[in-house]
Amino acid sequence: MNRIVRFSEPRSGLSARCALLDDKAPQSARFLWRLAQTRPTYDAIHAMWTGPELSCPLPASVLPEQLAQTDIPLENASSFPQAGEIVLAYAKSGSIKGLPSGAFFDLGIFYGDGGRLFFPFGWLMANICGEIVAEDLAHTQSCIGRIRNNGACKLSIEPLG
Repeated sequence: MNRIVRFSEPRSGLSARCALLDDKAPQSARFLWRLAQTRPTYDAIHAMWTGPELSCPLPASVLPEQLAQTDIPLENASSFPQAGEIVLAYAKSGSIKGLPSGAFFDLGIFYGDGGRLFFPFGWLMANICGEIVAEDLAHTQSCIGRIRNNGACKLSIEPLG
């Protein structure tokens, strides 16, 4: 049985359970599980370049120290996430011009098909490390649609079970 985390955002009413893909992306799933255990809240925005995505940028400076030092390899990687997939992107310090100093992580909640990880600096592959549980997907799509219309939000992550 996979571990479950919940993404929530009060203004839109988002409450989405996500099954971690421990078997396909073990290090990325472990990172997200450890992050959820701290019960953080981070700024998130509807993505500009990648299509149907709620993006939660995580520069090392906002992460707990033990997570900020994590090196995440490519695993279950794709440049074309689909509806319901949770993506963890990772860039080593200094690997992409323009990012803050230190390692950089980005957590993406893809709520529709047609996602693509293409940025002004080029294509990126990221790890698909979780999936929104099927019965929560329609609610997630509706809520992220509200976030898209309302602008930036505060995304919370918590472990379940």
